[in-house]
Amino acid sequence: MSVDRKGMSVRITRMLESGSRLQWLFGETLVVVLGVLIALSLDDYWTGLQERELELQYLDRIIVDVHADIDYVDNTIRDLWIQKLKILDTIAPTVRGDEPVPGDVETFLRNVALGGIGGASSTRWVTSTTFDDLISTGNLRLIRDAELRRKIARYYDDFDTLYSRARDRKSGYVRYVHSLLPAELREDMDFSAMQKFGIDRALEHFTSAEFQSLLNQEYNYTLFVQRTGFSTAGKRLAKELEDYKRRIDDGA
Repeated sequence: MSVDRKGMSVRITRMLESGSRLQWLFGETLVVVLGVLIALSLDDYWTGLQERELELQYLDRIIVDVHADIDYVDNTIRDLWIQKLKILDTIAPTVRGDEPVPGDVETFLRNVALGGIGGASSTRWVTSTTFDDLISTGNLRLIRDAELRRKIARYYDDFDTLYSRARDRKSGYVRYVHSLLPAELREDMDFSAMQKFGIDRALEHFTSAEFQSLLNQEYNYTLFVQRTGFSTAGKRLAKELEDYKRRIDDGA
């Protein structure tokens, strides 16, 4: 039996050439895949660096916001409520009929007006700029510590609840007083100014059962806000934020 050596040689050559092409295609594919994987890895790496930088920036901003809340509560609101309670304590015996109208009517009416300090404003005292940004952009996820994320959200949720409850306790005290004492005169009350709106009329209203009820509501509102302990919550969160940031800075 004769062997077609030439034909066999051609077939072997073709097989080798085909194998070479497959190897080349495999090599090319491998290079492309590796290139894509490397590119994705580098992209993930740079994205990770950018997100870590953003996390630090957000932490710094939240820390500043929370310290602003603490400062406002400790150095503004607390003094305001202390002053307000002292004034309400001063006028309460007369309003409730336990004591007669004092001889210094000017001071009494001025204190009635000042008893409404902080009772008309609906200003939110929490600084939520950074938190609102985190929520609207979905960037709260950048805070890698899930428990810390929960505590940040809890801080602002608790304030919203507190603010709503305080607002529900607002009375008509300020509106009632301003209907009898011009707002622009409440801290500069004098006899001639009082004569313009009628002293007897004002005293009659400020010793009425209606105003006594408003006074009691204003007490309730003031005591509620004063006893919230919001400053303590802020200090606790600020410490946890600063501890977490310190761990990141230390490479933990």
